[in-house]
Parts: sequence; structure tokens; C-alpha cells
Amino acid sequence: MLTGECFCGAVKYQINGDLDLMYHCHCSSCRKSSGASFVTNASFDASTFSLIEGHDLISDVDRGSHHRYHCSKCHSWVYGDSDQYPGVKFIPCGTLNEAPKKTVDHHVWVDSKAAWTKINDELPQHAESQPR
Repeated sequence: MLTGECFCGAVKYQINGDLDLMYHCHCSSCRKSSGASFVTNASFDASTFSLIEGHDLISDVDRGSHHRYHCSKCHSWVYGDSDQYPGVKFIPCGTLNEAPKKTVDHHVWVDSKAAWTKINDELPQHAESQPR
């Protein structure tokens, strides 16, 4: 089991299963929502996800077919889902309370990466979305 929470700790979640993929996302949405050059995200089976605290604080930032659920107190992105991947949820790995067994598999949306970012590892790179 993995647990996580938003920046202020008001929204808490748990994942009762394994992470499927872990990846560095270089898309502009991840950059803008985090203020960082890229975000390390993980995907997993949505049925293993539970909100433990802060149900009433969750706000949905709808970006077309993608949804990011934020804490309305601290505005941290806590989890997300996408119409493209039914039955899958995503988390920014920085919200995890403990280190997962999973490590980063690849980079995605490399064609959108920040001009100042240089990828210095040997992980596979994908121009756009992650492979499923």
C-alpha cells in the first residue's frame, strides 16, 4: 500500500496495489501546474485508489479529456484521470509519503519539453503520450 497527500495535508489518499508506469512528463500542463521543468507521475489501476481525507476539498480542473483533482485549500494537484485511459488514475509522485518500489520507466511529451531542460539519462523518450 502507498499513501500520499497534498501540500497542506488536508487531502490524503491511498493506493492498494502496484504502480503500473512511472514517467517524467515534460508536457506544458505538468510544467505549469508544478512550476518545474517536468513532473514525475505514475499511473495505476483506478480501482486501487481511495481518498482517505479531504473529499470535500477536491476541485476538478477539467482540461478537455484530462482531469486534475486539486486540494482547494493549498491548490496542490493530488491525482488525475483521462478519458483516453479509462480505469486508470495518475498521481504526481511528489505527493507520495513513501518511496514506491517502482522506478521511472521513460520520458513522455519530450517534444514539448522546456527549452532549458536537457535529458541526461538513458531512459526511453517518447515524443508525446506514454505507451500503454
